[in-house]
Amino acid sequence: MAERLEKLLIKNLDTNPPEQFFVLFNPSEYTFEDASHWATQAKMGQKPELQYTGGDRKKLTMELFFDTYETRTDVRQHTQKIAGLLVFNKEKHRPPKVELSWGSTAPGGPYVELPFVCVLETLKQQFVLFLGDGTPVRAKLSVSFIEFTLPEEELQKNTPNSPDVTKLYVVKVGDTLSAIAAVYYEDPAKWRPIAVANDIDKPRQLTPGRMLRIPTIV
Repeated sequence: MAERLEKLLIKNLDTNPPEQFFVLFNPSEYTFEDASHWATQAKMGQKPELQYTGGDRKKLTMELFFDTYETRTDVRQHTQKIAGLLVFNKEKHRPPKVELSWGSTAPGGPYVELPFVCVLETLKQQFVLFLGDGTPVRAKLSVSFIEFTLPEEELQKNTPNSPDVTKLYVVKVGDTLSAIAAVYYEDPAKWRPIAVANDIDKPRQLTPGRMLRIPTIV
């Protein structure tokens, strides 16, 4: 029995239920890019110390091939689905968030980076074959997807645990400075350093979604 061919699946996570489609032909290769950023911090009488300042979001690049010559249909019926991932969503205030999945997702499987939740960053469309009336029937698309993470999720993932490093916190409904101080300083009475660090005049009126700096206290 021939092995069933798994195709790359693209799913729009902003629609309910999620709209999804398969690519016509799987890419022959794809590339993941990742990076971390470092800065030098001067120390008197010593060599500068390296300090980690953050990481880049992962980037996925690949080329997709589309061919409808045998069916004599317009290949743009397929490529426009990719192009639609760059269209601005007025409700979300951004292009759609998508999920790319292909093959095994089990640990140690061949595609351990997928599924990949991301947004389409760049798109280059090249049409290379046409019917007699000018209808395009073959196209090559160069695409670049960038990892998507909500700001709160990113903060929870990357906030340092070290007590001597300033932390960041996103205000939730019902939060108070004393409750936040109880979490970070284990003392609700130590809310004033947070108020001072964030220029808060009315500590009982916190706006949900606001990002607060939680300073180090000695």
